Amino acid sequence: MIQIIRNKLGPAIVIIIGLSLGLFVLQTALDSNTGLLSGKSDSVGTIDGKKIGIREFQAKVDTSVEAYKINSNNKNIDDNTMFSLRDQAWNELINNYLNQREFTALGITLPKDQLQDLFFGADPYPELKKSFTNPNTGQFDPMAVKNYLDNLDKSVQGEDVVEKQTRWANFQKYVLNDVITGKYKTLLKNAVYVPKWQAEMEYNDKETKYTLQYVKIPFSDMTDSSIKVTDANIQEYINKHKEQYKQDETRKIEYVIFTVQPSSADSAKALKFVDDSYQHFVATPNDTDYFRRYGDRAYDKMFYSPSKLGSKLLQDTIGKVSIGTVLPVYFEDGSYKTAVLVDRKMMPDSVKASHILFSTQNGVDSVKVLAKADSVYNAIKQGAAFEELAAKYSDDKGSGAKGGDLGYIKYGMTVKKFNNYLFETGKVGDVSMIKTEFGYHIIRMTEAPAPTVQVQLTTVTRRVDYSSATTNGIYDKATKFLNEHASPELFTKGMADPNLNKQTNEQTKKNDFQIPGLNSAREVVKWAYGAEKDAISSVFTLGDNYAVAHLVSISPEGTGTVEALRTQIEPLVRNELKGAAIAGQVNASVALNATLESLAQKFNKEVSNGDNMAFADGYFNNIGFEPKFNGKLSTLKEGVMSSPIVGRNAVFVIKLTAVTKPAAIADYNQYKQQISQAVAPRFEYGFTEALKKTITIVDDRYMFF
Repeated sequence: MIQIIRNKLGPAIVIIIGLSLGLFVLQTALDSNTGLLSGKSDSVGTIDGKKIGIREFQAKVDTSVEAYKINSNNKNIDDNTMFSLRDQAWNELINNYLNQREFTALGITLPKDQLQDLFFGADPYPELKKSFTNPNTGQFDPMAVKNYLDNLDKSVQGEDVVEKQTRWANFQKYVLNDVITGKYKTLLKNAVYVPKWQAEMEYNDKETKYTLQYVKIPFSDMTDSSIKVTDANIQEYINKHKEQYKQDETRKIEYVIFTVQPSSADSAKALKFVDDSYQHFVATPNDTDYFRRYGDRAYDKMFYSPSKLGSKLLQDTIGKVSIGTVLPVYFEDGSYKTAVLVDRKMMPDSVKASHILFSTQNGVDSVKVLAKADSVYNAIKQGAAFEELAAKYSDDKGSGAKGGDLGYIKYGMTVKKFNNYLFETGKVGDVSMIKTEFGYHIIRMTEAPAPTVQVQLTTVTRRVDYSSATTNGIYDKATKFLNEHASPELFTKGMADPNLNKQTNEQTKKNDFQIPGLNSAREVVKWAYGAEKDAISSVFTLGDNYAVAHLVSISPEGTGTVEALRTQIEPLVRNELKGAAIAGQVNASVALNATLESLAQKFNKEVSNGDNMAFADGYFNNIGFEPKFNGKLSTLKEGVMSSPIVGRNAVFVIKLTAVTKPAAIADYNQYKQQISQAVAPRFEYGFTEALKKTITIVDDRYMFF
């Protein structure tokens, strides 16, 4: 029967499968955000017309990732950090393009002899100087740099050679870019010129003093409900401030978050596990097999200062109870815990030591290494200078350049044999030789602070975490919400439920990684930029959260729309309308020959005095930051009441009573310097953003990440 089916239907099945695969690929191409059929599938964007391919960008990201891992000594990178590193890589591509364009046009270079001076000259790069200064002389040692470079292909104390070389290559690139960029910044800074007339104007703005009286009528005197703000009002405001409200393409989304949290059953399960461990410890406190199997620190036999245990309760109690004590179960930092005090002794937290390393790594003859180490060790015992021999023979070039000095070493920071010698068998002043996996060490202990209480303990911890049953229950809630609110109208209605975790993000940008309530929201953002207005998403799984979203609106790149800017602009428009209404009332009173005093009485205010006001002050007591008030000062005539001034938060009417102008001075250099000091940093540090405005940047990274 099976053979007959194969013979008769085989060709048809092959054709059906082929068509299905073809349709699947075509559907993927049509639906994909990467634009498979648009010819842009390999481009993450363009910088001034130059296409940036996905491979080029990813290579830049990989370089940033590797540098981060090495510098932070952290191999694990979370989503937030990866997002930042991608942003950093993109900005570096833009900055490198702009810098190269400017540096080439201006002929800014770093000659080879100057580059050499930065690494080996009398005035080296500051970070290099700090790392390669001889501790005995306090002078920079270029030979130490040379020795380091000569040994870039060698491992010292287990250091990864590739990481070592990568770190140095990155440092070289950093120095080169920093120095050339520094030249460019200096050029911009030194190009600032302040003419005499500007310095004279600055002097007059600061030293001309105004004495006046004024009435202040705050907008808050009018209720918000008394002013109706229409869409036409908002659009008119946007039209007047188009440049200010230019924006990138954005999406407005509303969404509901369902957070997975441990249930009471999850908590009870964690408590039972730790309580069982507690009971076991009480019955058999010396069961080392149990320690190894369940203990947080296994059975490492290390000693720790109570202050380093990371637990307030342990810090307060572990130094007081007797050895063998089992602490009752306690809850801390989201976990149930218990602990057994295995041992306690007095010892220092850290010691200071020096060493001379004779490395046995990279296939060297250990017999010859031992003979060399013995020779040096015997020379030291006979009175030879430890520091000189360390500088000459140590394979640890970093400490060797410092006479073997390792500085202060904390307990547990070194390999076991080295650590045991420093903290258990060695004494201050002793010189001994030991062997570790790195080779032979001649060690000299130089300082040991007063001993403190150190404890050896085993702890058992079980974090109260949610189970799969709890997770499935929350997912079912999210799915139920989606099924019951599958249209824009139903979704918006569901958002009114006070028991739900509801969020709205008015301006979601295409490369956003975080949105309110969700720290890792790329999937939501990518969905929003691939969906149509009013779409309802499926259930997103985002770490400890599930989410369902509604795409409310789409705002294209350009000047923002009324809908997109309403929340931001409506209060400003309302204040403008309040100001116009109050100004109208003031003008009506002025038409009836009102005085400053009668205006104050009409609006139930007081006539206030302003003394020694200057145009350059900007901010005034009892007035605040009111540029229009400030700008009116120089136009006032003594004894004449001004027309109403509609400010940011109030309407003002001013009467100038006196003005004191300063005498001309012969030398305005002080004011030239003040202007230069205020302006120069903006040239020096703001040039990148200014240069970005001269090119077109298209960022399509959101299609990929």
